[in-house]
Amino acid sequence: MRISTLIRWHRILLWLGGITLMIFALTGISHPIMSWTGPQAVTMRPPSLQLSSNTLQQAMQQLAARPLPAQALAKLVPYREHTVLQLSRDLTSPRQYLALDNTAPPTDEAMAIWLAGHYSGQAEQDVSSVTLVSAFNNAYQAVNRLLPVYQVDYHNGLSLYIHTESLSMAGITNPYKTSIQAVFRQFHSWQWLDTTPRLKMVIMAILLGSALLLTLSGAWLLLKLPFNAKRRGLRRWHYALSWLLFMPVTLYLLSGIYHFSYKQVAAETAGLTLPAMQQLPVAVDTVQSIDATAMYNSASLVLANGANWYWRLSEFNPQQQADRTSRFSGQQSEKGAQFIGLSTDAPPLDDKHYAQLLAQQFTGLSATELTKQSLVTRFGPDYDFRNKRLPVWQFDYANGRVFIDAVSGQLIEQQSRASQWERYSFSFVHKWGMLQPLLGREGRDMLVVGFMVLLLTMAVMGFAMRLRR
Repeated sequence: MRISTLIRWHRILLWLGGITLMIFALTGISHPIMSWTGPQAVTMRPPSLQLSSNTLQQAMQQLAARPLPAQALAKLVPYREHTVLQLSRDLTSPRQYLALDNTAPPTDEAMAIWLAGHYSGQAEQDVSSVTLVSAFNNAYQAVNRLLPVYQVDYHNGLSLYIHTESLSMAGITNPYKTSIQAVFRQFHSWQWLDTTPRLKMVIMAILLGSALLLTLSGAWLLLKLPFNAKRRGLRRWHYALSWLLFMPVTLYLLSGIYHFSYKQVAAETAGLTLPAMQQLPVAVDTVQSIDATAMYNSASLVLANGANWYWRLSEFNPQQQADRTSRFSGQQSEKGAQFIGLSTDAPPLDDKHYAQLLAQQFTGLSATELTKQSLVTRFGPDYDFRNKRLPVWQFDYANGRVFIDAVSGQLIEQQSRASQWERYSFSFVHKWGMLQPLLGREGRDMLVVGFMVLLLTMAVMGFAMRLRR
């Protein structure tokens, strides 16, 4: 292609492609700025509790004292200065609670308010409203993954989303952060077109295609035009920035196109899945002493091999950090697990074997078909911070992988092989995650903002030169 023809096409593509690049650059900047300037929790460490053999006996007495329907999850969890038994039947209904003493058990809403105060540092009397969120919406997006959650609103505009089953904060926001998120969703993800998916595909193809062709035609001109030619003013700076940015911009666009295209054709895989409901045990044949001075996250009633019940004690990790950085990089909430059989003939059980039993149950595969069992203790491209749970067990198999939470006996996520490549592309390239080990999260975000500012500068220079002609 002749240089004059290439220049003409580059100028034609400038308007649509250049405006598209500017929109994606501006919204790309908004994401780290929102992360830096938005509200922060005072701690990311969940509350802990102390347990004794007597506590476990009291819990079993409560189960024996009243007829209960089958449950999917049963856990001992902290509530204020008490320990209560939390019961979950499904993923959508509020949790129920049984007190171990003569006090009234909390409601699920009361648990959410207490947890919101724990994470936010706000006083309970400052709560203005509490709403059970059972479906994803514009304020609480599907990217958060956890449902149901309670939206706890405070008079100062702060809002927390609390997932009571995992005792976790699923999100924190205020009107400022919500506004920036709305801009990002509408003009980076183009969510306003979700109701017309075919129209969205056409519009995104035109916008992203024009931006990519603009970038590629500019890169071709860099290679075709004389390097030593005299350039003045805006033309010289535009040329210099083009050499600096054409490769990152190309990768940014290609990974974005890959991400968008994959989402349109990806097969649906299993997300958060509870274990099957079981009638809870009411009798204990043995009492095993435990360290009453140790701190725990929770104690779960778990069923292994469909026959033997155990208390699984989640040991509190004293090295868990409470800061924001640790939230995104991830850290394991427990340093280990203890299994206490409820009967004398219950065989010994450890976390690795129990997780394997769960993986077989959820996938329907045999132990030999599950490979590369590993304990995931940090967030990364395969298992990111949106899941909120660590540690989890990862199992690979022929067509994908699953992540299992042994604390609650749940399947957290299932991934296909195809999705793994898309995750690597999106995490390492589009979000510049390849630089995070070298620069840290904050350093990477600052570099991304700098890149976007330079991209905006180059685009403005291109428009200025075009308007001069």
